[in-house]
Amino acid sequence: MLKQVETICRLNGIDYRFGGSQLLKHHGIVDTANDIDLFVEPDQFEKVDRMLSRAGEKQVSAPHETYLTTYFGEYVFEGTDVDVMSSFRMKCTDGIYTHPYIEPDAHWMHLEEWVVLYTVIGREDKLRSLAQYFETHSINEGIVHACLKRAPHSVIEGVTERFGEVMKR
Repeated sequence: MLKQVETICRLNGIDYRFGGSQLLKHHGIVDTANDIDLFVEPDQFEKVDRMLSRAGEKQVSAPHETYLTTYFGEYVFEGTDVDVMSSFRMKCTDGIYTHPYIEPDAHWMHLEEWVVLYTVIGREDKLRSLAQYFETHSINEGIVHACLKRAPHSVIEGVTERFGEVMKR
């Protein structure tokens, strides 16, 4: 399924990045991924929305009071959920987290971005898996710091608490 979404994006000139559990699977951290998280730039959202709406079935997304993402679409494409996001933003207890654009690695987001995003979202299971991974792999502190540059204090504290020792190595 990932290849089909990738082909749709590539053939239509859409700049894209894969993240979430597909990224964890790509790195061998998890065995299965239940959906596809696709990040695009704001000027690409309408194009990817048209393409995925034709190729699959667009789902009705009810607004969520804590997610403030500028563009969000949910699609079912050949039985797989595809979530498309642009300008990811989320309310935190002490402010709003806005995820910056980080240059991808061959259309893959960086695991370090998801250290921050899963902290914001509160996905403890994924954070445990990432913490285990970074016990034996190096972490790019520059990416973590770029993601935390304008983050609310609670997010900085959460990331530092869990990954601070790993970043000191």
